[in-house]
Amino acid sequence: MLIQFSVNNYRSIKDTITLNMKASNSKNDKLKNYFSIRDYKLLKSAVIYGANASGKSNIVKSMNFMKNFVLNKFKIIQSTDKLLHYPFKLSNETENSSTTFEIIFFKGEIKYRYGFEYDNNTIYSEWLFADEKGKESKFFVRDLDEEDYVNREKFKEGYTFFDKKNKKININKNQLFIWKCDQNSGKISQSILKWFKNFNVLSGVELKEDITLNLIKELNLTKEVLNLIKIADISIDNISVEEEEVKNFDNLPFEVKNTINLQKISQVSKILINTKHKKYDKNGNIAGEEEFDLNEESTGTKKLFALSVPIIDTLRNGKILVIDELEANLHPILTKYLIQLFNDENINKNNAQLIFTTHDTNLLKPYIFRRDQIWFSEKNKFSSTELYSLVEFKGVRNNEDFEKQYIQGKYGAIPYMGKFEF
Repeated sequence: MLIQFSVNNYRSIKDTITLNMKASNSKNDKLKNYFSIRDYKLLKSAVIYGANASGKSNIVKSMNFMKNFVLNKFKIIQSTDKLLHYPFKLSNETENSSTTFEIIFFKGEIKYRYGFEYDNNTIYSEWLFADEKGKESKFFVRDLDEEDYVNREKFKEGYTFFDKKNKKININKNQLFIWKCDQNSGKISQSILKWFKNFNVLSGVELKEDITLNLIKELNLTKEVLNLIKIADISIDNISVEEEEVKNFDNLPFEVKNTINLQKISQVSKILINTKHKKYDKNGNIAGEEEFDLNEESTGTKKLFALSVPIIDTLRNGKILVIDELEANLHPILTKYLIQLFNDENINKNNAQLIFTTHDTNLLKPYIFRRDQIWFSEKNKFSSTELYSLVEFKGVRNNEDFEKQYIQGKYGAIPYMGKFEF
């Protein structure tokens, strides 16, 4: 479960922004929409609003970047490998400076705080703290200019690489320490990396149906996907999933090529999905079924298919799902329904969390979201993204018309339109 995410000096984000999933203690919020773990109340969902180019997508990208970095998706192996780095370029102060990520989360009953600071050549610092019973313990702290520290008792898997004489961790300056501990079969580091694998991020613009189709078969979710599709009332009565051998590897999606070794695999198959619709005769009686390729369906139907497996998998296994532009190509009623799947304690029994960006102001209702679930992104006068929550505004009651007040500019984070003239 995610508690908090922070980042600075990444793309449009100059100063540190923090997304906090802890529920506030305000008595004004009647909705529950949270679950409890230890003495924490964590939100089941959160939404981010903001004008175009306010940095909403960059917040989502920063989460995805940290995940991919920690999982070493960029394949940093040799000491000469460069690290991908996207600093805030509109300031002399930051364009050549380092970027920092930090995330706080629960893995089981243990609360971890993990982060690192880096640029395109060097990991300047990295840290891991753990809280098992209410008190945070230092597992390791790595700092390029200071003495390093590894907890001999609580982080034994890392102590092997600690030079006690020089008080430094033996590691290349472009590699994360958690990678090295994982390669040495460290249980704690493997547990943390497994948590990051369950932290899924999807772009509303770049959703890949191919990935979803493969997951439908891999996770055996055909029945659940069909149920969700039928609820959306888009006249699909059944779906079929088939495998087809890929003859030309050049046409494989980048995501697939990146996860398999084509030199060692002689055969690759892809998943095809077909939809089935009722066919009627001239008297309106059912005369059979007609089968369509998924590509023949509408853009909205394909978007729903692309979202269906990640949503079902997240709800079933208590994962975290971040979606950029959730509402794109979906009807507002369907968007609201998908959100309510996460807020409903009878459906979301495994404490899954949904975080998404949107422009759909119909969702700004006090019967859908608590105030602490609503976030806004806005660029300041220096073109840097800022992030803040509705709960930070004083005097906003739980029965307010959030949508009306947002459109009127009370909360900021809206576009201000000038006058156009020829």
